[in-house]
Amino acid sequence: MSFHPADVPRLAVRGATFARTVAKFGARRLNERIRESLLSEDLHPQDHDEFVAAAYFPADLSSVYQLEQWLWPFEQLEARLKGLGYGRRPFGIFVRNAAVAEYLKGVTTFPVRFSRLTSGLDKFMQSPSLRAVFYVNQGTSNFQALRYRDPAHIHLSHGESEKISMISNQLKAYDYVFTAGQAARARIELALYGMSEEHMWDVGRPQLDRPRSIPQTWEKFEKTHPDGRVVFYAPTWEGDSPAMAYGAIAYNGVELVTALLEGGYRVIFRPHPRTGVMNHEFKKAVEDVTSIVEAAPGGYVDTSQDVSWQLDEADLAVVEMTSVAFDWLSTGKPLVMVRPHHSEAEILNGGLLDYCPTLEADGRESIVELLDEAFSGIDSVASLANFYLGDTAAGEQIARFIDGSLKVIDERSEQRRVKHAE
Repeated sequence: MSFHPADVPRLAVRGATFARTVAKFGARRLNERIRESLLSEDLHPQDHDEFVAAAYFPADLSSVYQLEQWLWPFEQLEARLKGLGYGRRPFGIFVRNAAVAEYLKGVTTFPVRFSRLTSGLDKFMQSPSLRAVFYVNQGTSNFQALRYRDPAHIHLSHGESEKISMISNQLKAYDYVFTAGQAARARIELALYGMSEEHMWDVGRPQLDRPRSIPQTWEKFEKTHPDGRVVFYAPTWEGDSPAMAYGAIAYNGVELVTALLEGGYRVIFRPHPRTGVMNHEFKKAVEDVTSIVEAAPGGYVDTSQDVSWQLDEADLAVVEMTSVAFDWLSTGKPLVMVRPHHSEAEILNGGLLDYCPTLEADGRESIVELLDEAFSGIDSVASLANFYLGDTAAGEQIARFIDGSLKVIDERSEQRRVKHAE
C-alpha cells in the first residue's frame, strides 16, 4: 500500500480521532468495571433465590423505560403468584448493566440481580424454580438468555405499534409472543413464514389498567390555564436505521406546536426519551419545541414517569408511529397521526396511518384542519381499539396478561415434570 505525502495530515487527523475514540471506550469500560466492583452483594444471584418468573433486561439506562412500563403488570402477576403459594418473592429481574441494577434498586421493590458474566447468568437461568422469563424488547443480547431450555421464554415488547421491528423474524426464537390483539397477530402471520398462531396470545396492553394519578404540576397548570382543548403531542425518536426512521419532529415539530398554540389549543408535549441519541438534529428539535411550549401560556412540557394520565386529561392526540398512538385508541378520543419524514421508513399498508387523519410529510394540510377532521370521525376509534387491543374495559387487559402468564408457568411445570420423569 502506498500513499502520497499530501495524505499525511489527513491520515494524522484520522489516527488522532481513532485514538481518542479508543481512549473514550477504554475509559468507559474502566468506569463500568469500577461500578460493578462497588455493587452490593445482594444485587448478584443468590443461592436462596427461588424465582418462578423473571424479566431479563440486558440493555443500558437509555432503554430502561422499556422495562419500567412493565413493572406494574409484573407486580400484579407476583401478587397472584404469592396468593397461589409460590413463595415470598416469586418474581425477579436480571440485568447485565451495573448502572441499570443501581437504578432499578431505587424504583422497584423487586429483587434485582446483576451479572455481566455467563457464570452469573447460568446461576440465575438454571434455577430449578424458574418457569418463565419475559423480554421487553428485540435486543440481540436477549439471545444469550434464550439458550437456556428449562424456562419458557416470552416476548412482550414494550408497546404495540406498526413499526417494522414488530414483525422481526426474531420472534420465532421465543416460546411465546404475548401480542396486544388481533391486529398484531394478523401482522405477524402475514409477514413471517411459519409463525404458528398457537404461540401468540393476546393480552392487550395491561399497563392501561394501572390506576392513574395526575401530576401536581398539571393540576396547577389546569387551574391557571383552563381554556382550550388539550392536545397530547407525543413524537417518537429518530430510529437507528432508515427503515425505522419514523420520527419527524426535526422537520415539522416547531411548525406543528406553533400552529396548535396559535390555534387556541393547550399542548402537552412529551418527546420520546431516546430522541437525539442517534441524530443531533432531533435533539436540537426537542430543545426548540420545548422552548416554544414552555414560553407559551397554553404549553405544558411533560416530564412525568409514564404515559397514563395524559390519556384522561387530553382531548385528542397528535402522535407519530409509536406505541402511544395505539394506547390512545383505548380512550375513544380523536387521534391524528404524523407520517414519517424519511422516505425509507417502512410503513405497513392498511395500518393506523391509513385509518386516521394523517399529517403528511409535505405539509399540504395544516394540523388544525386535521384536528377538525379527527373530531368529525370519532365513531371509528372504538372499533380500532377493539381490533388493536381487544376488550379495553377496566381490568380486562391485566387479567388477560396474568391468566396467560399463569398458563405458561403451569404448562412449563408440567413439561418439566414429564421430562424429568422419563
